[in-house]
Amino acid sequence: MNTGFSKNIENLINDLRNQNSVTNPMVLEMVESYKLTEQDVAQYFSYNHSPDESYGRQLIYDNGNFKILLMSWKPGDFTAIHNHGYTEWGCVYFFGEATHRLYSVTNDELKIIQKDNFQKGQIASVSGNLTHMMGNSSSKNFSTLHIYGSNSQQSDVSKDAIVYLPELDKEVTTMGSAYLNMDKQLILSEKPLINVSNELVADYFSLVKLFYECNGLSPLLRNMEKKLGNRSIN
Repeated sequence: MNTGFSKNIENLINDLRNQNSVTNPMVLEMVESYKLTEQDVAQYFSYNHSPDESYGRQLIYDNGNFKILLMSWKPGDFTAIHNHGYTEWGCVYFFGEATHRLYSVTNDELKIIQKDNFQKGQIASVSGNLTHMMGNSSSKNFSTLHIYGSNSQQSDVSKDAIVYLPELDKEVTTMGSAYLNMDKQLILSEKPLINVSNELVADYFSLVKLFYECNGLSPLLRNMEKKLGNRSIN
């Protein structure tokens, strides 16, 4: 494979391509075996991403049934709350410490079920119904390697990802991106936001506030503050 990939990334791609069926334990074992470093993915860093994107997102490889991407996180960069569409298996490899939230969606209500951090060198499993958000609460840049795959879907494995945007009172579907304040061209459909708790709104806004402040998005900040005020009264 003449690609310009690092040897580790090339071998990882070949390993995945040679499997008839992949499970999360398999992909975690593969990724762990290569002892990846940021040198393996340095050509895909995108810390100078547009302010319209709340984190850097660069495609490394996509053969239809799986894709590999590198996400780059400046201080304050965060995803929105989201899931992963048609993804059946995959993982995230962390090259730095990431703030993470895990959610459940039951009876048309979005709830926080876990608050934690992922450490450098950790690997986390991914599937389509995993609903979470992650980002950079530190003062240093870092990156993460993402693999999204399917044994049945032959293209667009992360299509129809659901993204929850409390600051806009919207739930949208996308091709896989999960940016805050997302460009309308990336949205496939949208509808009103399902029920969210006061705890979730307060926690979410505490995480994304720095991104909005750094990018001068004052109207959204005021809207966030108004929501918090109204909820505290109610």
